[in-house]
Amino acid sequence: MGLIFWDGVLRGGAMALMLLLAANFARGGAPTLTARLGMLLILAGLCYLFLPAAPPSFTASPWRVPLHLAGMAAPGLFWLFASSWFDDDFDLRPVHYLAVMGLVLSGALTVYVGLATGWPRWTLALFWPLPSLALTGLGLAAALRGRENDLVEARRRARLALALVIGGLIVVIVGAELFAPGWPPPPGWQLVNSASLMLMLLIVSVVLFGWRDPALLAAPERAEATLAPEADDGPLLARLQSEMTRERLYRQEGLTITAVAARLGVPEYRLRRAINRGLGARNFNAYLNGFRIGEAMQALADPAQRDVPILTIALDAGFGSLAPFNRAFRGEAGCTPTEYRAKSLRS
Repeated sequence: MGLIFWDGVLRGGAMALMLLLAANFARGGAPTLTARLGMLLILAGLCYLFLPAAPPSFTASPWRVPLHLAGMAAPGLFWLFASSWFDDDFDLRPVHYLAVMGLVLSGALTVYVGLATGWPRWTLALFWPLPSLALTGLGLAAALRGRENDLVEARRRARLALALVIGGLIVVIVGAELFAPGWPPPPGWQLVNSASLMLMLLIVSVVLFGWRDPALLAAPERAEATLAPEADDGPLLARLQSEMTRERLYRQEGLTITAVAARLGVPEYRLRRAINRGLGARNFNAYLNGFRIGEAMQALADPAQRDVPILTIALDAGFGSLAPFNRAFRGEAGCTPTEYRAKSLRS
């Protein structure tokens, strides 16, 4: 039993885990955007796993090309998957489609033109591994950015685990491909490749199957109680509400959940749990912005403040600058602050 045998065992195990993950993403009848992107990422991974172990006769088959192109999309799909999972405000836009299509096109040029015509290594790296690493880096940033403000505890833990495991292994795999001597790659490279993928999938499976948290892949909802709060969280939520409405604590720029927990004299994990389970909020900044936007709406609709600059209103409410205020306001009200003021003062 040599390297080829063990490579086949590992690839078969990895494919089985991928199919289980796909079934997990597809459960419920109406998969979320995150789940759909997860299924696409798994499809790309299956194509990537299959090709190195395919029989030699398949290498020259035209059916290899679409599978190869699909596998090349994996780093881009990882970026979109991580962005949609960890950013509740994420929306697929044309630039996302173009980025993934551009990655696949550059990979196709590298393999079907560059390798065939003898491009130098640095040119091959410029067209394929470097763009792949760049999109993987964006996925890692999406997983780590805002971790402290994440109120879904299972998802918060998943950020670090998946960022280190998935992102790290994609970096290793893509980096190794730069030095792989042609196609098909040697058995030793295939074994390292399949072992890395198997390790990644085992950890991902533990994350998604082991925690069994229904909120882990849930679509974001407006802040409202969706889960029953713990029995002892009622007084804590009342104190928190008082701090926000009477003391207007939300006005403090850069306010963190750590600072609020210290002010209330409770462990941070308990405050996270109370806000998430008792109020349905999934992100601490979004929770604060609900108060800030409410105050801004009142000011914009007040005839006595018609001449107060919008920037002043935003800063008074706790926003650090105009751009995040405009984004948050449009997301809540469906229009710009200027439009909202004009409509409110007309009525």
